[in-house]
Amino acid sequence: MSLSPLQFIIIISGLIFFLFALDFFQRKKFNALHFLVFFGGIFIVLYFTLNIGALDKFWAFFWLNRWADLLVYISIILLAYFYFELLNRITRNKIYLTSFVSNQAVERAISHCGIDFNEIKNKDNKDEFVFLIRAFNEESAIIKVLEWILKKWFRKIIIVNDGSADNTWRVAKDFISKNKDKHILLLTHLINRWWWAANKTWFEFLKKYWDDLKVKWVVTYDADGQMDVDDMDLFLRIIKENKNLDVLLWSRFITWWTAQNIPALRKIILSGSKIITYFLNWMWVSDPHNWYRVISLDFIKKINITSDNMAYASEFIEEISRLKAKYIEVPVNIKYSEYSLGKWQKNSNAFKILFELLYKKFFYK
Repeated sequence: MSLSPLQFIIIISGLIFFLFALDFFQRKKFNALHFLVFFGGIFIVLYFTLNIGALDKFWAFFWLNRWADLLVYISIILLAYFYFELLNRITRNKIYLTSFVSNQAVERAISHCGIDFNEIKNKDNKDEFVFLIRAFNEESAIIKVLEWILKKWFRKIIIVNDGSADNTWRVAKDFISKNKDKHILLLTHLINRWWWAANKTWFEFLKKYWDDLKVKWVVTYDADGQMDVDDMDLFLRIIKENKNLDVLLWSRFITWWTAQNIPALRKIILSGSKIITYFLNWMWVSDPHNWYRVISLDFIKKINITSDNMAYASEFIEEISRLKAKYIEVPVNIKYSEYSLGKWQKNSNAFKILFELLYKKFFYK
């Protein structure tokens, strides 16, 4: 028996939903109802698709003509609806967990940081900046990064130890104890919650204590040594010339290619992210996934981002568009080493990010 185009499409759809079912099983979010809907629904759709005679008998039992197309389409719609309902529940649970971890880190921060806010006094315009550093298993790199920042005469730093499994917390704590004349805070997540969770913790902390810290701008920075603090000279000059900026988006691709050693496939993926960002937010940003940025505290008060993985960068761009924030792109020099390249996410994660962006924009509620 040869398959019609409709039958072929239905079989492929059934296989896709089977993969959805396996995904939920791996997430340990599968119960008897899920099993009945997914596997039962998939079995019924595939059985009637391959056995048209059985479908005729089914409809004859109810004294109806064969409504094969209607049955198949309704089944697909119900399966899709049920899948996204489950995905919404999982996403909400992740958001609640991230919020709990972030709030716990903020609540414990002051009692453990050892800083007297009354002693904080700004000496020059560099004291209006605070560096926000996310650290996950960076015990071998974070000290050099902190030293680079301090040598540039920036004295305010907030570190989020994002549930590191190595000695990152201990190394950072020892460095802070040796530099008590600087204003360095260490916040710790009990478990690893990924990129945006660290930013959420920073921002929640700043919303509570930014008056005490006496800062106006935050610099989001990595702990792996690939960012160049000397680029801050250019930032200082630009912000002096542009008084009303909300965000400075640092870019590797504005007028020249300053990033070295990026694999060819990664270049293609980064180029594709520009196109996707444009169609989703109607903003042409040359480097949407570069997290070397400078953000005003006034803008941080307004943003709302839910993602706790790499999709946060695109959600941040969406917030710039939604709030009509004033921004400018600034060229930076990214220093890729064998160490930093080894910590990169897999290229295949780009598809996961794309899926999450589309899901959050059109299906999440």
